[in-house]
Amino acid sequence: MMSELENNPFNPVELWDNTMITVQDGDEKKLVDAKHFHVRYLVGESTDKKFVDDGSNKVESMEDRTLYLVPSIHKQRGDPFHYDATTVHSMTGKERITNKTKHLSRLEFCDGHELVEVSYESPGVECCPMTKEEAIDKQVPLQFIAGYFLGRKDGLVKIALAKTMIDEGDTIYENIHIIPDAVIREMSCLE
Repeated sequence: MMSELENNPFNPVELWDNTMITVQDGDEKKLVDAKHFHVRYLVGESTDKKFVDDGSNKVESMEDRTLYLVPSIHKQRGDPFHYDATTVHSMTGKERITNKTKHLSRLEFCDGHELVEVSYESPGVECCPMTKEEAIDKQVPLQFIAGYFLGRKDGLVKIALAKTMIDEGDTIYENIHIIPDAVIREMSCLE
């Protein structure tokens, strides 16, 4: 499903954290260890310098790295790629970023791949402020999402933006997008 689309300039990143979730075990509920994964687009990065008291009446400087991430990217014909600034979340800490993120590369679509990026025509995408005349002239924008490919059935593609893997073996998918095949413009694998 490759087309003449412009390449999304924002790179997808897979992030994960260890967590605990509650599961039903027979008649009782119990807490179990799990790992939560999600895929976001990297839209910014900074290095912050902070000053702290080192305990001996001296001020030491500390540097920390922060990533800024969003769940989707949008594109109107003739406009630049953009994202909803209200959905930006940050991840701070050099060690956390190094040990709990993976930058993903795009490949041509291949069946059975777990991580994919999908671009599709999405009339639900909100855009930037504009005049009434500008809004009337706008077309349906493209939306780019990256996540876990759950499958294709009855003309619909299912993509989850997050998953939680329970140490006991079960996987729970979250933030599932159900997209009609007819509006998908491109699908590529992420690795």
